Amino acid sequence: MTERILGGRYRLQETIGGGGMAVVYKAVDELLGRTVAVKMLRPQFAGDEEFVQRFRQEAQAAAKLSHPNIVNLYDVGMSDEEYFIVMEYVDGPTLKDLIKTEAPLPVEKVVDITAQICEALAHAHEHRIIHRDIKPHNILLTKSGLVKVTDFGIARAVTGTTINDRQATSVLGSVHYFSPEQARGGNADVKSDIYSLGVVMYEMLTGELPFSGDSPVSVALKHLRSDFVEPRQLNRNIPQSVENIVLRCLAKSPEWRYPDMTAMLEDLDDALVHPNVQKLSLPKEASDETIAVPVVREDSAITGNDQDKNKKKKKKNKNKPKRPWWQKILYSILVLLVIGLGIWAALTILTRVLEVPNLNLPNVVGDQESVALQKLESAGFQPNQIVEDRGTSDKPKGVVYDQNPEGPTEVKQTRIITIYVSSGAPTVKMPDLTGVIADMAEQTLVDAGFTRSHIVIKNETNSNTPSGEVISTNPPAGTTVATNSTVTLYVSQGQSSVSVPNVVGMSYADAVKALEAVGLQVGTVTPVNSTKPSSTVVQTSPAAGANVQPNSTINLYISDNPNTSSNGSSSNNSTGGNSTSNTPPPNTTPHQVKITVPVNSGQGPVHVQIALTDAEGSGQIVVNQEISQTTSWTETLYLQPGENGLVQVYLNGNLVKTVQVQG
Repeated sequence: MTERILGGRYRLQETIGGGGMAVVYKAVDELLGRTVAVKMLRPQFAGDEEFVQRFRQEAQAAAKLSHPNIVNLYDVGMSDEEYFIVMEYVDGPTLKDLIKTEAPLPVEKVVDITAQICEALAHAHEHRIIHRDIKPHNILLTKSGLVKVTDFGIARAVTGTTINDRQATSVLGSVHYFSPEQARGGNADVKSDIYSLGVVMYEMLTGELPFSGDSPVSVALKHLRSDFVEPRQLNRNIPQSVENIVLRCLAKSPEWRYPDMTAMLEDLDDALVHPNVQKLSLPKEASDETIAVPVVREDSAITGNDQDKNKKKKKKNKNKPKRPWWQKILYSILVLLVIGLGIWAALTILTRVLEVPNLNLPNVVGDQESVALQKLESAGFQPNQIVEDRGTSDKPKGVVYDQNPEGPTEVKQTRIITIYVSSGAPTVKMPDLTGVIADMAEQTLVDAGFTRSHIVIKNETNSNTPSGEVISTNPPAGTTVATNSTVTLYVSQGQSSVSVPNVVGMSYADAVKALEAVGLQVGTVTPVNSTKPSSTVVQTSPAAGANVQPNSTINLYISDNPNTSSNGSSSNNSTGGNSTSNTPPPNTTPHQVKITVPVNSGQGPVHVQIALTDAEGSGQIVVNQEISQTTSWTETLYLQPGENGLVQVYLNGNLVKTVQVQG
């Protein structure tokens, strides 16, 4: 396609997907420089208010959700009568693509993918959003294996496998994956998404759909009344624990399915730990083999025989003798008496209802479930009046987080009391934050549902991770964690510092050894006029005691005193060489070394320093001059048998050459 800019910001590149009502493009957000996915309503639906409204509903639903397993919504807008939604771009295939190429998938992979979908749907259900169209086509996989659920809050428009009544909008969803209640035209709820997820799981495990047919209607009817081939009959590698999850999800009656995604996730977490369990047996469910359609018959449809009977009946009534007047009066009195008795009975019943005594309803929010029940029963409420409802909450598991009516208050003795018991905080899979800047890692956890008060940052010294980045987390990445758990981020504060040792007064060679012993390097060596012996360290930069990073370079300033040697004796050597007298040290042999420093034409002056280490001393500066052309020196080292000497050449303060001389 020809690239074009949408909304002055999004450069559309290529088509990557689409359905009956929308087309999805890969695009570049030129403002932020990132790749995004742009979903655009097809032009033929732009003037259809119903389709526009559904498109808006998708955006509104997605905007309420923020979860690692849900495609993020970035922007919504309209440009030149074109409605569009900008979303996170996912760099992998759909689950349908994976099923087509690899099904049946390994059981471990199926459990992992299903668990991630569960977490996404649990987050959506907590925000009172029902997907209504869970199918492999709406589940994307990143290259790293992360599951991303998309198309929240919208029913797919007209396609070959989708039922869509534009007038009634009573049946929406992809026919192979929707629930029996959706097939009947009923309302979709949490358990409808559970059923659809069961179909997806069945397809991943077997490579087949539980129901198929020649038309969408025939498939819908099978959801209502037909049995499917159990997964283990198609794939014997499926553990019984995993098949039980599928069987429970695909129960035709919603009451036999999981109550919510959290309960299903608990079974998924345990399925591979305890694979050999007893096969799930559900009660026999009512069959929907016959769908009754009431017949409406007009009066004009009465048969001729019926008309003849009616005529005879009317004629017979005409021949009946009329009642005497006193019978009519007696009949009227009886009717009035019956009406009076009815009114009296109604007033009596109403009075008794109004006379139901009140009871003091206590506040049980924050109590353990058992304590709450005891309080309510002690207040006079019967067990059959108390309804328990469970849901995810920040409260600990088993604690009442809400009640209806709220307490303390007075209510009728017969009032139904509902308590909402926490099944624990929502759970998410811990993201991999290794190498992420601490602030961004903290925000990622907040977006996943954690509160900042449960995020602890600990700084650690680490030479392998740049300062400010996350080294590791506790719990580790990939762990399923409740959002009210404490998460610790271990953040690198870089390498530990090193204190510069005091090498002032040492010979050059000893100073080098002292610096290298603590992990520091010698930098620039600068001779200075000093009364101290030649080649003695006069000053360092940074100074002794300063804290620096390991492997830092320390600049040395050494004494350049032609009147003394490194041991403080007078020096008469002014023509080269390092002997402090005409008599070499005892038991030594002279070794001459020729040093040549090349200087290229036009290079300019070069400051040359040559330091010798032999029997006469360490780090003796024997050459300290600037040259503008190639120059050579012959230096003499006095070495004892088995002793090694050292010649070091510095150009402009930098060590460029080291020559070892064996004695």
